[in-house]
Amino acid sequence: LEIALGMANALIKRLVHKGYIKVKDAPSRRYKYYITPEGFVEKGRLVSKYIANSFKFFGEVRGDYEMLASQVSASQGTGVCCVGTGEVMEIARMVFAAHNIEVVCVLDVLAHEGKQHFQNFRDIPDEIASQIGCFVITETRRPHKVFEILASTEGDKEILTPAFMKINKSNFQFGRV
Repeated sequence: LEIALGMANALIKRLVHKGYIKVKDAPSRRYKYYITPEGFVEKGRLVSKYIANSFKFFGEVRGDYEMLASQVSASQGTGVCCVGTGEVMEIARMVFAAHNIEVVCVLDVLAHEGKQHFQNFRDIPDEIASQIGCFVITETRRPHKVFEILASTEGDKEILTPAFMKINKSNFQFGRV
């Protein structure tokens, strides 16, 4: 398919979530993937369309983060903090790594992944916070809410948003919770 391993994993997760394939554990930390009868018979066309739409979406996402990476590189930023978790954050990480931009931490202000990441900027140790040049929104479930939370609590660092999220920064009143 000529796609990155992370992209393949993201597509598999989406197909499992939609019920188009099932995953079974196998010996030696391996997995077996099974196409369900429903997915095989009735939804073959839909799977194909879904994959095509996913490729298109992931391509758009990657392009947006490529533009943000160029913006960070031009400003000679030291590092970024991704705000949000999930597959889009993984794409952003890959893009930033390709541009030699360090993702110094992940902030999960909506607490989707429990205690796995920092949930509040105040929780980030000073030695890590000092490396953050800007914040990059990578949350897709409620990106406008994440932007609002971040803008109201951390005003001295730039907040970068990808175009596909359609966040209009002028709609937010800064300094209010």
